[in-house]
Amino acid sequence: MNHPPAMGGRTAWGVSELLTSKANDDPAEMLKIKAAAADFQAREEARLQRLKSMQHMAGDIMQERQARRQGFDMKADTNDGDYKKTLDENFRKMQEAKEEKRLHRKEERARLGLTKKAKGKKKKKEESSGSSDESSSDESSSSSSDSKQKGKKSKKSKEWKVIMFDKFAEPEPVQEAAPIDPEQAKREMEARAREREVKKRAKEQAALWAEEVKRKEAEVEAKRQQEAKRKVLEAEAKRKADAEAKKAAEEEEAKKKSAEDEANKAEGGDEKRKLFATDGTGRNVKAKTSAGEKSKPVIGGYFEGQTVYAAKNITVKGQIVVKNHAVGTVVGPSETNPSQRIAVQFAKREDRMIGNMNVVPAEIKKRR
Repeated sequence: MNHPPAMGGRTAWGVSELLTSKANDDPAEMLKIKAAAADFQAREEARLQRLKSMQHMAGDIMQERQARRQGFDMKADTNDGDYKKTLDENFRKMQEAKEEKRLHRKEERARLGLTKKAKGKKKKKEESSGSSDESSSDESSSSSSDSKQKGKKSKKSKEWKVIMFDKFAEPEPVQEAAPIDPEQAKREMEARAREREVKKRAKEQAALWAEEVKRKEAEVEAKRQQEAKRKVLEAEAKRKADAEAKKAAEEEEAKKKSAEDEANKAEGGDEKRKLFATDGTGRNVKAKTSAGEKSKPVIGGYFEGQTVYAAKNITVKGQIVVKNHAVGTVVGPSETNPSQRIAVQFAKREDRMIGNMNVVPAEIKKRR
């Protein structure tokens, strides 16, 4: 049993085992098998010798690999002339190897007789044999299967005959491929390099333009936000200023009004004191007017200093303060409600208080 090299054994992959030859074996096929076996033996011997030599070189191999790894440089200077020459040389060698391989295949086909003309003859022979097989297959289904197998065998024997007879025939002339111009190949490579450079620059310019557009948009947005913020601050400051001005105006108005109220109160107090001034007997001084002096009128058809009488019992909180028919003198309009009440000084009050009574016109009368 053959084992792969990783297991320490031998392998004959792709090489047929050499068996004892028979009388009906093809000589060309036998020669091919022998050549493959010899080649395998040579490769196997070289492999074993190489493994034996590597047993004493393990340390050197490791040191050499480490040195190569440390000295390895991934960068390549494309501006160096030697690098371009190396590329041109490699390209030329690749083209030569490709052309040599194509010529070798063509020669091999010509040697084996597998040309286009031979293929045409084979097709005609196959068609004729196929027609004969079809005519014979009309007899029965069993005879048709036998005839197909016979046709296959005859086809193989005919192919071997063609190979054996064409092996000694002269090969057809092979057309040589057109030589490759190194200068033209170099110019094409330079043109492609220039095209790549132009595309690269175009991409860089497009990227720069996109960045510039984004930057401008960001500036516009920042400016807009700053302007909106400024407007908001201005509106807030204006609102505060208006509120402060309004507050100051209200305070000024309140102070002015309070001053006016104080002045009016002081003036009203003087007038009240004068109005309700009484003599030692409790009668109002202002009521003592001469007969010819003209008094001011009040509501209800009365006038200041007129003698009046109570039209009914006058009460305050349910208690009688002035009885019916009590005599009194009109002092003037009421201080608290001058449009509806009259201040009257009665001669006698049931609550024994001294002062005027604010009565409505219906509570007094002119005659007893």
